[in-house]
Amino acid sequence: MISPILKKLTGDPSLKTGSGRSFDLVTIDTEKQTELAREYHIMSLPTVIAFKDGKPASQFIGALDETGIKRFLQRL
Repeated sequence: MISPILKKLTGDPSLKTGSGRSFDLVTIDTEKQTELAREYHIMSLPTVIAFKDGKPASQFIGALDETGIKRFLQRL
């Protein structure tokens, strides 16, 4: 449900993080990548984790509308 919104927003070259960086979007199938899901304590879907310099920086769990996701991304 939120995947199309995430793809749209992270693919928008005019949308940047608060520090001016662009976004890369990576999705995982938690049923196939169980170790990775366990490593990041993913218990509910959707879970969105933002990484900065290879480390988790922020996250949200549950569906947000486009405005909510855009705010989340801009706070990074």
